[in-house]
Amino acid sequence: MTGNRPSPLSFAQERLWFADAAAPGNPTYNVPLFFRARGHLDPKALSLALEAVTARHEPLRTVYRLADGRPVQEVLAAEPVPVEVVDLTGAPDASARAEREAAERGRAPFDLTAGPLLRCTLWQGLPEGDAVLLTVHHIAVDGWSLAPLFDDLARAYEAAAAGDPAELPPLPTRYADFAALERGAEDDPAAVRSLDERVAELLRVAPGLRLAGRADRPAAPDGSRPGAQHTLTVPPPVRAGIAGLARSLRVTPYVVLTAAVQAVLRRWSGRSDFLLGTMTANRDHPGLEEAVGFFVNNVPLRCRVDTAGSFRDLCAAARKEAFRSLSYQRVPFDRLTAAVAAAHGTGRRPLVDVGFVYQNTPAPRAGRTGWTAPAVLATGTAKFDLLLILEDGPEGLAVTIEYDTELYAAATARDLAEGLAALLDAAVKDPDTPLDALPDLPGQPAAEDLPPEPAPPAAALAGPATGAPAGTAVAAATGAPLTAAEAEAAELFVAALAQRGGLGPAPAAAELAPGSDFFALGGHSLLAVTMLAEAKRRHGLVVSPRVFLPDPTVAGLARLLTEARAAAQDAGPAPEAAERPAPVPAADAEAHPASPVQQRFWFLDRLPSLRAAYLIPTLVEYGGPVDHDVLRRAVDLVLSRHPALSSVFCLDRRKRHVCYRTTATPAPTEVTDAADWHPDTLRNRLSRLCWAPMDLGQDAPARAEILSLGPGRTVLALVVHHIVADGWSRDLLLAEIGTAYRALSDGTAPELGEPVHPAALGPATPATPAQEAERAAALLEHLAGAPNDIALPHDWPRTELQSTEATLLTERLPAETAARLRAVAADVVGCTLFMTTAALLAVALARRGTQRDFLFAFPWAGREEPAAAGAVGMFVNTLILRLDLRGEPTWRELLGRVRESCSVSYRHADVALDVLANELHSDRDLSRPALTPVFLSAQSGATGPAVLTDDTTARFLPLEPLHIKYELELVATEAADDRLDLCLAYAVNLFTRDTAQALLTDVVAAAEDLAADPDSHPITRSTS
Repeated sequence: MTGNRPSPLSFAQERLWFADAAAPGNPTYNVPLFFRARGHLDPKALSLALEAVTARHEPLRTVYRLADGRPVQEVLAAEPVPVEVVDLTGAPDASARAEREAAERGRAPFDLTAGPLLRCTLWQGLPEGDAVLLTVHHIAVDGWSLAPLFDDLARAYEAAAAGDPAELPPLPTRYADFAALERGAEDDPAAVRSLDERVAELLRVAPGLRLAGRADRPAAPDGSRPGAQHTLTVPPPVRAGIAGLARSLRVTPYVVLTAAVQAVLRRWSGRSDFLLGTMTANRDHPGLEEAVGFFVNNVPLRCRVDTAGSFRDLCAAARKEAFRSLSYQRVPFDRLTAAVAAAHGTGRRPLVDVGFVYQNTPAPRAGRTGWTAPAVLATGTAKFDLLLILEDGPEGLAVTIEYDTELYAAATARDLAEGLAALLDAAVKDPDTPLDALPDLPGQPAAEDLPPEPAPPAAALAGPATGAPAGTAVAAATGAPLTAAEAEAAELFVAALAQRGGLGPAPAAAELAPGSDFFALGGHSLLAVTMLAEAKRRHGLVVSPRVFLPDPTVAGLARLLTEARAAAQDAGPAPEAAERPAPVPAADAEAHPASPVQQRFWFLDRLPSLRAAYLIPTLVEYGGPVDHDVLRRAVDLVLSRHPALSSVFCLDRRKRHVCYRTTATPAPTEVTDAADWHPDTLRNRLSRLCWAPMDLGQDAPARAEILSLGPGRTVLALVVHHIVADGWSRDLLLAEIGTAYRALSDGTAPELGEPVHPAALGPATPATPAQEAERAAALLEHLAGAPNDIALPHDWPRTELQSTEATLLTERLPAETAARLRAVAADVVGCTLFMTTAALLAVALARRGTQRDFLFAFPWAGREEPAAAGAVGMFVNTLILRLDLRGEPTWRELLGRVRESCSVSYRHADVALDVLANELHSDRDLSRPALTPVFLSAQSGATGPAVLTDDTTARFLPLEPLHIKYELELVATEAADDRLDLCLAYAVNLFTRDTAQALLTDVVAAAEDLAADPDSHPITRSTS
């Protein structure tokens, strides 16, 4: 094992995991890759090369299992990959036999639980050179993966064959991080809104797409399909014509091909409005370009074909709809299918029956090995009723029709392929010909053989997608009463459906009938697995997805539970029964709604790259005599007494809100003798103590350790999560630790006052979106039009995921300059040190370029209630300040603008940052903070930690490394000697020290300019 903790699956992985759970061993999602070499291949070198490839690409060495009722992925250590060698030297039909055996091996099942998910067979002794079959499960690769997979394999093989180490550089982004990002955004309001919007659009289209000649047979309940393929090649002149037409229409070849597919399907179905499934790469970030993994998402494309219009018109409509549909490409296909099925009341009906893929992925280069491009062998299965695959090749455009052999005949696939080729030929020659004037295509069915065009179900059009599921699933409750077993099954339905999200509240058990369908109620694949795992947890009954899918109703699950119970009784008690954990009591500690800030921090904690930035670590060095046991007792007493530090958090999926319960206890503080440690050992230990992530769903969000560094030197490492504490809380805890230490040293009880529960302060219930929008209206108007980014002097480009590691620089303004700044601020009534610092930073940034309008983030204490003064909790809100330097204001005018802008921000300090970000920065990604990369704060007087006794000293130690939430964070501090300290923290993966120092020097120069002449124009003045 690598030591990586199990992590959630991406939505794409989840889709294939469920397909495997429903039909274990089915080869539908096997990817057999067959290629040849010019000569002889060395099996040992090939094995070493494969090991290097799996070391670089974690999905190739990942296994999948259930944990707490949900599938997780676990990355195994890279190990040698065995190569099966088949020697066919002298065999008369060696090549044909190798191809035949490759086809057989390509259909062999995978075990996603145990792995491996990559197999290799090498056939030697072939006249044309050795042949290789790599068989991978689709959960580990997609079409875009083939180029990096084979390029890396070729590179590693060349090294291994030459006797060099077969090593490949690590990837910039792990697949597990990509999956975590998807999961972290799952319940984001913007994602929920996208799902609702897309469902509402798709409900306007009648479900299904039946082509002439389709047999009327039900699909297999486990989703498995026997399949076959028919392929033909469109000659190069037609392919060149497609490219030329695309250029003349200013569209991509994909749009031209999509339009042609739509026109053909219109002729074979009689439908002018239907859905077509398309695939998107889903690799939006540069860090994923070289990654091997399964990223693709299925996206339904709405096709509206006007036969009176020309092919040119259809291309224009296809282009518009492609952009429209692809704007929702991140909406998980399974969630979309479940939501549409719930609204239609159609149960587990597929969202699309016909798929379309245009394979324009980069071809593997294969280095100097002379390997042929890998061919993907057929597995005798089908993924859709029909799948049209168009792929560019050296001989032209290959058209492949993959079809379900139980639904369509081989002749239908042949006619479709030939018809598509003929239509492309005709459309390229004259794109302005009306579609209904194009000649009949080969094999085109007669009009009387086409079914009438259906209309969308009226129930689906009656209300929004987020309302109660339409159709018969709930209405069927007026059927027969439930039996005891059915009532048990209904309770499991309700428990799972409460987590479906985006579809309104789940139905009550009393509303369900024996025939109520789990998928028609809005359930989806993962929820089905979750429900069956819950059946095992509650009742010890094992029901597999495979047996549940044929009859996913209350009555069907009841029957399976009854059968499982009978089987368990016949088998006797399970050996592990005594080890089962005690059931969770029904009455648990009260769940309190998290504040908007806590909710944001909880979601950010889902992103591994940002977890460290939301910790508050503190290192205090105490000098003098310290009783370590008394200090340990004092720390434990203080940490355990504050309810906020006992919080555990979870997502209430039904309410789509984060809640917390104060049920955890901080771990006991340890005392460690570090007197003889090497400085590097101590530094590494303190780094781990400060920045190791916390599990907010399981553990208390606070920890501490005491390190004895020898006589007279003691270090307290105190870490609390920002979700339950702020800077005020940190100071309060340190003061209480000092009070408790002194009392315990004297043998008396510490007088610390009554702790305050955070739930006793602030609103009892979160504001509704409508209330939040109303509160935010004036602030949004004030901020409207400001850029949501700042042109910072980056030395390196932003990476796909924001990096939080940072370091510090400090400049101290002389006392006379600081005094003059205070005098200028006093002239502008109400202008504070913070406002002055904001103006200085804005001017320093404006002098570097053309930007004149900036947004800075800054903190607001949020402790308006008197009782909050003694409370440990997260009360701070992040506000946004606009600094508008347009129109060349003087320094004095600029300070007035800053004061007015601050006034607007203060008046609306209760508006959550996420509300602003959703409105003003809806297209944000994870490469940087929302709205602005700059954070600003100011404080009067730097205070140190409280001492333990009069015989001790106390000082803060610097944090090495440092993690910050923004790219630049500037703190202005009025020092005790009337000087002014400017401290700049900067992200080390974006700025060199010289660049950060130059920017801080510019801020100091701006301060000197302001102090010298407040009536000058700051932008036209040169820097010192």
